[in-house]
Amino acid sequence: MQLIKDIENIWKRNEPEFNKKLSSWVNALTSGEGISKLAKKEFRQWEPLKTYLSVSKAKSRVKAIYSMRFYGQEVAQLVVKGKEVVLKLINGQEKKNKEWFNVALKDGEYEWLGKEAKEFRRSFKKLASTAKGFPKVKSREHRVETKFIAEMLKGTGKFGVAGMQIKPVMIAGKFPLQIPVPVSANTGLPMLGNGYIDILARRKANDNKVRLSVWELKRPGEYKHAASQAIIYAYTILKILRKAKSGGEWYKMFGFKSEIPHSLIIEAVVAITSDQENKFLKEKENVLLGKTTFVVGKDRIELYDAYYEEKENSIQLKGNPFLIKP
Repeated sequence: MQLIKDIENIWKRNEPEFNKKLSSWVNALTSGEGISKLAKKEFRQWEPLKTYLSVSKAKSRVKAIYSMRFYGQEVAQLVVKGKEVVLKLINGQEKKNKEWFNVALKDGEYEWLGKEAKEFRRSFKKLASTAKGFPKVKSREHRVETKFIAEMLKGTGKFGVAGMQIKPVMIAGKFPLQIPVPVSANTGLPMLGNGYIDILARRKANDNKVRLSVWELKRPGEYKHAASQAIIYAYTILKILRKAKSGGEWYKMFGFKSEIPHSLIIEAVVAITSDQENKFLKEKENVLLGKTTFVVGKDRIELYDAYYEEKENSIQLKGNPFLIKP
């Protein structure tokens, strides 16, 4: 398939640079994971605020900087240095929070357990209750992403589907992470440049084997070459595991304790609303030539379409997408 050929060509032309970049990223995240285990003891998740870790915020070996988000929109940072936890607002977050959420706290640093930080958390908790799970945010896609992650973290009955066993890849088992890759898929074509996977998850299939599951999410009523994006990111993950010098380190960071197996199945999942089904079918036919399984040596990429409905504090799927064989 042309998308895969294009990724192969980009990789061949940039392999030395990719190796350096991927090694740097995984080292930063591994260091961040160590501090995150300490940070995990110092503060807990304060609903509805969520803490995320990114490559750019995980580079320091002496402190961890987390992005604090409200339904996907960054409202502050949490800085952990030793046992000190600080709420930090920078770069005009005061103005943005006032504009979007009517939450007033000046840019600056505040003790996480201090009066100002407590009032900050209380304001967002009240807002979430008033908005009933649908607050006005800059990106509806990020709001949906937040709910998808929360859904995957539930026990049984995820997405309103019985028996689905899936968890997002997390740092220290607590902090969501946007997995970076050196190939961008924003235009629906593989391009040289950093891309970010919406959600990378681990799913236990019917054969009891755990598979990596790449989820490409679109906000309600939007499509934008989602199938191509999902395939590009899934195949780039496969290239990282198979060709990057740090592939084994990435595999362990994804939550696996074994060596990379001789054959892998990576799932590419398109999460869209039902009104976008025809666009998915059209792209599958015109771009992917009607295929939903892509074999590369002993490895496979499998494409699935998951139709969701956004609820107040949950995401429901229209059936189990993995029951239909690609």
